[in-house]
Amino acid sequence: MCGIAGFTVPGPDAEQVIAAMNSALAHRGPDGQGSFVDRGIALGHTRLAIIDLSGGAQPRVDPTTGDALTFNGEIYGYRALADELRAVGIALRDRSDTEVLFQLIRRDGVPRAASRIDGMFAFVFRDGASGAVHLVRDRFGEKPLYWGLARGQLVFASEVSALLCHPAFRNTGLDRLAAYRYLLFEYLPRTGSGWVGIERLEPGTILTWRDGRIAVERYWQPPIEQRAVGPDEATERLDELLRGSVRRQIVADVPVGVFLSGGVDSGLITALASEAAPDLTAFTVRVAAQSFDESFDETQHAVAVARHLGVRHEVVELDAGDLVQAFDAVSERLAEPLGDSSLLPTWLVCRAARRLMTVALGGDGADELFAGYPNFAVQRFAPAMRLVPSAFGRMLGRAVVALPSAGGYMNRRFLLRQLSQGFGVAASRQSFLWMAPFAPEDLAALWRRSALPDEALACAFAPIDRCAAEAARLSAVDLLLHLFLVTYLPDDILIKTDRAAMFNSLEVRAPFLDRRFAEYACALPTGLKLRGGTRKYILKRLARRYLPPAIVERKKHGFAVPIGGLIRTLFRERCRDVLLSQANPAADWFDRTALEELIDEHLAGERDHGKKLWSLYILFAVAARRPARPSPTDAVVLTAAR
Repeated sequence: MCGIAGFTVPGPDAEQVIAAMNSALAHRGPDGQGSFVDRGIALGHTRLAIIDLSGGAQPRVDPTTGDALTFNGEIYGYRALADELRAVGIALRDRSDTEVLFQLIRRDGVPRAASRIDGMFAFVFRDGASGAVHLVRDRFGEKPLYWGLARGQLVFASEVSALLCHPAFRNTGLDRLAAYRYLLFEYLPRTGSGWVGIERLEPGTILTWRDGRIAVERYWQPPIEQRAVGPDEATERLDELLRGSVRRQIVADVPVGVFLSGGVDSGLITALASEAAPDLTAFTVRVAAQSFDESFDETQHAVAVARHLGVRHEVVELDAGDLVQAFDAVSERLAEPLGDSSLLPTWLVCRAARRLMTVALGGDGADELFAGYPNFAVQRFAPAMRLVPSAFGRMLGRAVVALPSAGGYMNRRFLLRQLSQGFGVAASRQSFLWMAPFAPEDLAALWRRSALPDEALACAFAPIDRCAAEAARLSAVDLLLHLFLVTYLPDDILIKTDRAAMFNSLEVRAPFLDRRFAEYACALPTGLKLRGGTRKYILKRLARRYLPPAIVERKKHGFAVPIGGLIRTLFRERCRDVLLSQANPAADWFDRTALEELIDEHLAGERDHGKKLWSLYILFAVAARRPARPSPTDAVVLTAAR
């Protein structure tokens, strides 16, 4: 796992600029840095050594042809590809997957090489003969890649923070339309970065720069055609494919462990990983009871799974001080808005795991592939909810406020309030509104009219609507499965995991997102994923082979923190000071009276605005990275058109 950066058309200060970009990515690669600069390109690389610790140096360059590669990620099954290359007479300079990828691209070209490899990756390849520069991202978006084009010069990096070190983007500002979308979704969908002129490359995509112009093509999309298969056959095939995925992903020249939360997904991965590597350690964190409502703690279930499997198990106890450290680390390092508060416990588990291991296996992707979220069961009623006037939803939302205050994970008051936000809108939008920090009308009331982008209301859902149009013939549930796989998974879940892991120099792998396993899962009939009231039906059927029934049948429990309570206690002064700072570049966007009312109601315990305030806090924390300046109108319009 690494950090990559670079730009075309380097000037006389290229060495200093690429060094600054590398420095911004040092946490992604503490084991070494490298750079390459010639007349056509500057490439940077920071390395977290996983495979071939003595080799694998980057950027990889052929000085004769001018071919050059900088690569972040892992190629699973690379040893078989290495044997294939050697069999046709191609010499490999070391044992790394970097060298295999470099030579595979040189032999087959970028599109064919990208379509052949399996793994999590983002890489940039410069073709020495043509001068073309290719940016490539993996199929599901496990590894990030951002880019910007300024006067024909292409700038790119693993994180936005590195692009902000380049002269072309040192003075760029926050994109107001992106900020509006972020507060609606809790994350930035599709290409959004939050900054004017900077975009996130979409998963399964190749961007090619040549002579100042760019072209974008897809080399992969999730299959939407379903195959006829019964539960017995599907269970056997899923077992076979997941075993193979775990075996490939457990390969490393450094210690490998597994995250264990006590749920089906992590339990199943732990079971298969412990068979492949019996000395493996499963890892769980527990925050002290005085810092958390007990309904948020899954430790007892993780302990039960570990005992059942006979796996070595480390439970790391954390306290209030650790939560504050997570808060400070996220506030300081996050360079794009991401309001998913589970970033905090994910950062904590990654920090604790890094003390024992360099690579960890996780359960990301299972909920999106197998309809694991409650949204999927409710989505069956989406067409009917579309016919209910949105005014009813607003009335329900006001009525919920009058209910007695309730705490605990996913309490009824919280769920009803979120559900009320989805009435009267298109089925493809409902689920996103159920998860939204702000209902559209609440968000519009919070923004100052003079600061609200003209296109905000009309274009807020444009990224989701485009994805929905591409799969319009699907049923409501199938459409949501597709939308979560191409938006929520890459734009929230995988970004959260990448940042939490990389801020701690840890590599986290996702066996459920193995290409063969995931493509097979995508094509399974919906009835094998959502059967009656049972979500993840076929995956639970598989899990019963390895896990206790009590674990398999447990109600789904996300990796969460009581963010509302934390804002009233541990984070109180930090959040309040940032949100009420008039010096913050985002302060002038919002009606101060409405903002103060939101804060006061929450701190007094009158209303639970934790989800809203955390999203706003993250936006303000990211905004503080730059001095105040208005976003150019033409940039806002350009972003809205995408």
